Amino acid sequence: MEFVVQQFISGLAAGGTYALVALGFVLIFGVLNILNIAHVQTVMLAPISLILLVNQGVPLIVAGALSLVATGVFGALVFLLALKPFVGPGRKATYLAPFIATFGISLLVEHLVGAQIGSEPRAFPVPTQFDLWQIGPIYIVPINVINLAIVSGMLVVLALIINRTNFGRAMRAVAENPEVAAAQGISVDRVVLLTVIGASVFGGISGLLFAADSHVATAFMGLDYGLKGLVVMIVGGVASPVGAVIAGLLLGVLESVAVAYISSVYRDVITFGMLFAVLILRPQGLLVIASREART
Repeated sequence: MEFVVQQFISGLAAGGTYALVALGFVLIFGVLNILNIAHVQTVMLAPISLILLVNQGVPLIVAGALSLVATGVFGALVFLLALKPFVGPGRKATYLAPFIATFGISLLVEHLVGAQIGSEPRAFPVPTQFDLWQIGPIYIVPINVINLAIVSGMLVVLALIINRTNFGRAMRAVAENPEVAAAQGISVDRVVLLTVIGASVFGGISGLLFAADSHVATAFMGLDYGLKGLVVMIVGGVASPVGAVIAGLLLGVLESVAVAYISSVYRDVITFGMLFAVLILRPQGLLVIASREART
């Protein structure tokens, strides 16, 4: 029983981090109604930036803050180069154009970083090796609790921003109908830009948490973890933040159980098996929010 509880906590920590990645996809899709594939690279850019900055003598906390700034700048560049030409009032494009543009940026960034630092894993310079915490007969890995606390805090912050701030109301208005929002005086480009930057920071934080848990970072980790975030988004319902959280936690727990009782080689089988099952049984996802076309 104790082992089951330990695996459950570990799965929740991993699943919460998957949910953070998925929420970045959900925010962008919900506001722009397009899929930003370049978002996967925010998961890689933050830990790699932190490693490079620490190696240059930058203090760890400062390096962590600057790494998140770097992901935000990357998100802004993606918006300016690959999204702004296709989205917003008066700019019509198919789903394919921004998808290809962001996919190209994703490949470009991944290969540029890989060419500069190589493909070998880099040690993550954050001390995460703590003594196990014991609660009765149960031993808990501290980094799992830290990850859960950070993820929970980020989810609360996101909920407050969306539901209690003027910017959150502007986001919802643009998601509902950007033309009407613009007519009401809302700067659609500004809302979209800040949304993409915020989603990128979410991806950066999740990348730091993944690296802290595994103790390494690579130039190609964005695709690995980003794909799982994309799966979580689809399983939860492409525009549903709550669905993304539920699906992320579910995936994390299922992976943890599979690794503990079967083999770690089945980790990805669980991920894409869950995606296949949902697409067959409930293709709209666990929770459904109507698309922009359906709302108008």
